Amino acid sequence: MTEKNEKMAVGVGRPPRPADENAFSPLVDIYEEQDGTTVLAAEVPGASRDGVDIRVDKGVLTILADAPLAEPAEEYAKMYVGFTGGQYYRAFALSDEIDRDKIEARLSDGLLTIRLPRAAAAKTRKIQVKAGE
Repeated sequence: MTEKNEKMAVGVGRPPRPADENAFSPLVDIYEEQDGTTVLAAEVPGASRDGVDIRVDKGVLTILADAPLAEPAEEYAKMYVGFTGGQYYRAFALSDEIDRDKIEARLSDGLLTIRLPRAAAAKTRKIQVKAGE
């Protein structure tokens, strides 16, 4: 494991759960791009853009997403329903290296992608050595 990977910008955290104690915990992939941006991809099937609430408070990124289930027509009311709909919830502790003002999120086909860019002060930069006089 490289030093870069050991210092992941996102840590898994569990602040207090939402009011819905039956909230689903979505599957999440977290990876770092070459430019140092951390990407968090969460599966939230059934959620709409308007039903997703992403917040950063006191260094914690919280994802809440509602996935309502359409009521079946009367003639199908007695059929089996495997996906009940409901709410998704997940929270992550953020490193101080994240530029909170530049966080972006997109929702496409049930996949919520959150881009967490590294703050300029936290990026590695090369210092040029000048000749002395």
